[in-house]
Amino acid sequence: PPIDPLPSATPSPVVADLPDAPLEEVGTEIEIIQHVVVPGDTLVCIAEEYGAVLQDVLAANSFTLDTIILEGQTILVPLGPATRIVWHTVQAGETLVTIAEDYRVTSEIIQAANNLPDPNAIYSGQRLRIPGGCVDCDQVTEAPSDAGNAPTVLNFFDDGGPYPLKSDWPRSKIETELAESYPLSFEHSRFTLHYQPRTYAETNIDSVVDLLASSLEQVESKLNVELQGSFDVYVAGTLFEEPNANLRGLSRSLDRRLYLLIDGSGNPAENAYLVQHELTHLVSWNTWGSPSSTMISEGLAVWVGQQVLEENGFMPYRDLCAGVYAAGQMSSMAVIERDWQQFEGHIRDRFNYFGSGCFAGYLIDTYGLAAMSQLYNSADYPGLYNGLSLAALDNDWKVAMEADLADLQVNTDTLLDYTEQVERAYLLVFSNYNGSDEMHNAYAAVDRARIALWQADYVEVERWLGITYELMGLD
Repeated sequence: PPIDPLPSATPSPVVADLPDAPLEEVGTEIEIIQHVVVPGDTLVCIAEEYGAVLQDVLAANSFTLDTIILEGQTILVPLGPATRIVWHTVQAGETLVTIAEDYRVTSEIIQAANNLPDPNAIYSGQRLRIPGGCVDCDQVTEAPSDAGNAPTVLNFFDDGGPYPLKSDWPRSKIETELAESYPLSFEHSRFTLHYQPRTYAETNIDSVVDLLASSLEQVESKLNVELQGSFDVYVAGTLFEEPNANLRGLSRSLDRRLYLLIDGSGNPAENAYLVQHELTHLVSWNTWGSPSSTMISEGLAVWVGQQVLEENGFMPYRDLCAGVYAAGQMSSMAVIERDWQQFEGHIRDRFNYFGSGCFAGYLIDTYGLAAMSQLYNSADYPGLYNGLSLAALDNDWKVAMEADLADLQVNTDTLLDYTEQVERAYLLVFSNYNGSDEMHNAYAAVDRARIALWQADYVEVERWLGITYELMGLD
């Protein structure tokens, strides 16, 4: 049967033969709902809220995945022929909230679907459209795990590989409300671990403590130092709050605090790299002094941690740097020396992190660790490196890389293309993550793509990116 047009906000006469009970109707034409953006909305959340296909929402509004939506903006939400439409006749005493609860949808969905100016603009006898509303809700049971074709954890993540634990704990905080966000603690002889209930750290507390302790020993050995005193480690079992959702770790070295995302994502080698990287910041700051530049600080941290990656099947960082250099994409270390915005996480700025790591490694291999320990706090390149400026040393390093190009086995176009694809997919997932099963699985999938990228396994990168977009309802 045809679907009535959207009712206006102005009350209209009650039609006598309208049914008093809910009537489920499946449309034969595409219906368009107008959704007004409220704070916190994302395109993925809007599509999910109405049971619409994200790709259809993008097409209806001439949007792309990168489109930014604004509060108060009207978004067209197409409901295809397969979308369940339930009609409800308002009874005396009902409110939009009670109706929504009866049909297991939100009151905002009903308000938007019927162009209601506010939640109180309903009256007895009014007929309301309820997209995705369930009929006989008390009889609804969970579908079996293999029902339909919807992506599930079983479809993609039953291979024994890493999977981030889904927790009902709120998004993790950095700097603020730490006692509330990390209420549990473990006292080690060298650090205090703060963590959260019902998260990966609570379930795997022994392995997390061992990871931190062994990583600290590795960093001290690599730098030939010994850190005095204790420090605090805040282990997040959920993604960090915005604007830090893309971070996996952060060091507040002056305050002797580390923030680490350890939720089951990544793999053991990558997690060890993450912990060693952030610990290097804290240890070097509190033994060698505050770093003279972002570039040398991040470069040293990459240099310390890269060994555990290479020993476990990840792409050698010198090959990565040579490939980036061959493609003409390697930054000048002199240009990015003190530009912290060039180091906003390994996902966004992978080449700058590993480029600075290769540069730090070149300086240490050529001039020794003792010179680096003095450079770290002073930036006295000429005084420590035979009168050479940072720009001159950067040039010497790149000349040295030229020797590696003849034997380079890296397809530079593929490297650049998939690095960009993974970055875009990761930021898309993070900007739309809402804790739903679909988005958590998408997070798990794009994280697999990230690990495959670091291992230069581009077949797996392609596969996991495809799964990521499938889980998000994108082609």
